[in-house]
Amino acid sequence: MQNFGKGQVYLTTKRDSKGNLLRADKTYRLRVPADVPAVKFWSLALYSENTRMVYENGLQTARSVSIESRLKDLKRKADGSVNLYIDVKAPAGYESNFMKTVGKDGGFVYFRLYAPLEPFFDKTFKLPDFEVVEEN
Repeated sequence: MQNFGKGQVYLTTKRDSKGNLLRADKTYRLRVPADVPAVKFWSLALYSENTRMVYENGLQTARSVSIESRLKDLKRKADGSVNLYIDVKAPAGYESNFMKTVGKDGGFVYFRLYAPLEPFFDKTFKLPDFEVVEEN
């Protein structure tokens, strides 16, 4: 049911732009466009393929396994888009846009849109795939 501006929708993947499974020992970037069609906010959460739970990276806070558009320190590009990173170590200058991984566990993500708008439902909004940035 299409309730524009209400509820939430989830997008999920466990593969990168080349079709390979997401792995904790690789560096990924997701380029979130400026025009995400959500009235409230969007969020990205990382989950473990092994446990099917929120990714356990050894930190005491969930900040590094969940990032949302409402974060005041989220680093945005001049055009309003956001680069998010999943890796063992944050890229310099992108600590607030980073989700930490450990070991070689596989993973999957949920990209959530809270109060999605018509471009999500009519499929004119496209979220890019995760790109491998470099091998660790």
